[in-house]
Amino acid sequence: MAKRVILAVAGAGKTYHICHEIQPDKRNLIVAFTNANIKNIQNELLRAYGEIPEMTRVMTFDSFVYHMLIRPYEALVFDFFGEEYKFDETSITLKKPPQQRIKVNGRDVPNRKYKKKEFLQHYMDERKQYYCETLSELAMYVKQGRESLVRTAAEKLNLFFDNVLIDEFQDFREYDYELIVKLSKYLTNIVLVGDYYQHSVSGQNNSGKPFKKGRVEIGYDDFKVKLCEEGFDVDETTLINSRRCSAEICSFIRDKLGIQIQSAKINSGNVIRPLSLQEILDDNNIVKLVYEEATRYSFKAVNWSYSKGDTYDKTCVILTGSTKKLLEDSFSVSKLKTVTLNKLYVALTRSKGDLYIVTPDEFEAIKDKYYKKRS
Repeated sequence: MAKRVILAVAGAGKTYHICHEIQPDKRNLIVAFTNANIKNIQNELLRAYGEIPEMTRVMTFDSFVYHMLIRPYEALVFDFFGEEYKFDETSITLKKPPQQRIKVNGRDVPNRKYKKKEFLQHYMDERKQYYCETLSELAMYVKQGRESLVRTAAEKLNLFFDNVLIDEFQDFREYDYELIVKLSKYLTNIVLVGDYYQHSVSGQNNSGKPFKKGRVEIGYDDFKVKLCEEGFDVDETTLINSRRCSAEICSFIRDKLGIQIQSAKINSGNVIRPLSLQEILDDNNIVKLVYEEATRYSFKAVNWSYSKGDTYDKTCVILTGSTKKLLEDSFSVSKLKTVTLNKLYVALTRSKGDLYIVTPDEFEAIKDKYYKKRS
């Protein structure tokens, strides 16, 4: 049985690796977190094989849970909750399930529409639509006798798929993460690929297990230990070389952030302190990466976190707040919040060419000129 986690660096080609390492004549299931991830996987499969291999299936995680873990066992699910089951076409809804407590006239009161997890209505609305947000929780909760639904479904999955591969593993949290770990105990072959240092960067699904326990952040080394305890082989070498970033940029990141990223030396680019900031800001070929509120500026700008997954020819990272001393010898990542470190790492790894770095003071002196006029 193969249970492996590949810890990748930015630009190492996680999607490329998954798509080129599969055996197209095998029955492969590739699962990713977002529709954008799915599109990238499908495009890479087309480039690699001219078509999506006949026996390879690509699905979002939510679709996977619904179609592979819930839908085939709906009679069991309804019976578990003591509900009458009729074979009706159910579906998924993206709307939020009722919260346990709500604000009424400024007071925090119980929500009458909220149902406890012991009831099917906790997971499904009145139109028989499963709440997307609670799909994994439902799969983890239901049992068939003394046996978990997860084990039953995983053993069936082994009959239909030779390999299960999960992309962008760092984006999964709480019940989604727990479900993947539990499935891995019963699946014959499963490979997870992700970049630890890109967790908690997106605008959603940022908190909780496995990267936070209560208020305590789980560091890289502790995360590796936990994966090993769950029975995974942890691979830190296969995807350690960035196909995007130059050797100089990777060296800069290792030195400043302590992240062990290496370069595949496919591209060349320097870390540059611009002599003329205005010239850089006016150059539309250079994407400016700002911490937040990119839309406020007239120049071509993207928020650090929103640039995740992107590749640009050249970038200019505008430092801010706790990162302002990045270029100084006294800078220490120990003073950064984890989310800030991860966002900075994302910003610094977007360029396949030169990387310009600007201090807050330098930007402050000129930024008013670039504010968009409010209509």
